[in-house]
Amino acid sequence: MHALRALIGLCVMGISVLPLRANELDLDALIQEALKNNPNLSVLRARLSAFEAKIPQAGALEDPFFRFEASNIPLSNFDLDSTPMSGNQFVLSQKFPLPGKHRARERSAQFAADAVAWQLRDRERAIANVVEQPFLSLTYLIRAIAITKKNRVLLRDLVRTARTKYAVGKGLQQDVLKAQVSLSELDTQLIGLRAEKQLAEARLNAVLNRPLQSPLGAPPDTIGLSRVPLDADALHALADEARPALHAMARWVAMWRANVEAAQRNYWPDVTLSLGYRQRGFAPNDPVKGSDFISLGVGIQVPIFGGRKQRQQIAEARANTRAAEARKAAERQQIHYEIQRLVIEAARHRESAELFRTAMLPQAEQSLASALAGYRVDKVDFLTLLDNQMTLLNFEIAHYRHVIAHEKRIADLEAVVGRPISAD
Repeated sequence: MHALRALIGLCVMGISVLPLRANELDLDALIQEALKNNPNLSVLRARLSAFEAKIPQAGALEDPFFRFEASNIPLSNFDLDSTPMSGNQFVLSQKFPLPGKHRARERSAQFAADAVAWQLRDRERAIANVVEQPFLSLTYLIRAIAITKKNRVLLRDLVRTARTKYAVGKGLQQDVLKAQVSLSELDTQLIGLRAEKQLAEARLNAVLNRPLQSPLGAPPDTIGLSRVPLDADALHALADEARPALHAMARWVAMWRANVEAAQRNYWPDVTLSLGYRQRGFAPNDPVKGSDFISLGVGIQVPIFGGRKQRQQIAEARANTRAAEARKAAERQQIHYEIQRLVIEAARHRESAELFRTAMLPQAEQSLASALAGYRVDKVDFLTLLDNQMTLLNFEIAHYRHVIAHEKRIADLEAVVGRPISAD
């Protein structure tokens, strides 16, 4: 009976008696590993490099054009020296846009690169949350397994006690059977919790880009209920300021506006300057006695197809601008909805955890202690004692489940808002 009271005492003390674990997982270190090794981030980093490489291209002139001509060759003898009109012509030309064209294109490319950079930051925040979710799940599952194991030891002792009383005629066979059924239920719960733990470990390894069965340490044994503010309006304003996805969409809008400007400037013709040199042979009747020639030229594009080309380019860019603005507004609305939903869920789990901590767990502990005292003097039947013990077990696990669920919603909120939420 002393062993029974000791085991029940451990169960009544609950979560706080569980020892700290060696080789605890460091959440910050795991996040840094995921940011370094996650393949999805590697894709975005490569995409960012590609967009950054477009910036100097957008502002660069077109390559100069070189042309060689063997001109005015007589078909009678194919002799370039037989007539003063013949010669070898070398022409170098370069197209120059009027001021502002390349600048608008360069700004468009810069805004696009900035948008991808913000997308990368947003994905990094999402990856941090993807790491934190299985990390918190592991914390809950390890705690739930430990609590269930302690209660299984207690139940085994209760089974022995019930058998002893039944053997001496002071107990009922149904007490023995009920205790054995409860013990089997705990074994079933343990099977499920261990399977969930393996899945959480595999998920965490996948995010870290490790082999799925790589061994992991244990997360911290105690995670408390954080006291971050759950003011939806304040979080909406914070998300508008901090969420990288919204910054990325603002850059896409700016890119299309720069494209509108670039399309409008396409009405302005480009100017092509050319320099030609003709190498000639000497002919007796040549008035300049075989002197070489030099030529200078200026050419411009004539936008005679503006209705089908330049005007449509402007219309296209303006339509894409409106689409980008609409996407940004829709994303902002979705972010605000997610914040509202997560605030409601976090508040629910916080209130439930507080209710378990301040009322339900103390009441269950008192009820179990009272049932134990009554059972020792045969004033409380075995089934009542067993029911009180199982109730306390379920309350302990439910309390910590709400704590972890609250912390998961806070992690989700930080991912949606785009930055950590201060408890100040």
